[in-house]
Amino acid sequence: MVAITGASSGIGAVFARKLAPEHDLLLIARRKAKLDELAAELTAAYRTNIEILPADLADESDLERVASRITNAPSLALLINNAGFGAKGLFGRPN
Repeated sequence: MVAITGASSGIGAVFARKLAPEHDLLLIARRKAKLDELAAELTAAYRTNIEILPADLADESDLERVASRITNAPSLALLINNAGFGAKGLFGRPN
């Protein structure tokens, strides 16, 4: 199994599409509807098991739930930790 955070769009969804032909997937992201769409697409295209786990990794209880699920995965081959991060303000070193 491959677990992918941030799987509902962008790079996470690309990883899911590339890995689905050969791996079962655990797709993790905030947007359940997007996860459902991607899981349906991949299930139709490949013979793979897709599990979705809607979670906001900025929420402590969701983070603990995801960590528990990944920890208890019997055959985790790879974790792609692609969850987004954002901050307001300047980025870089102060002058």
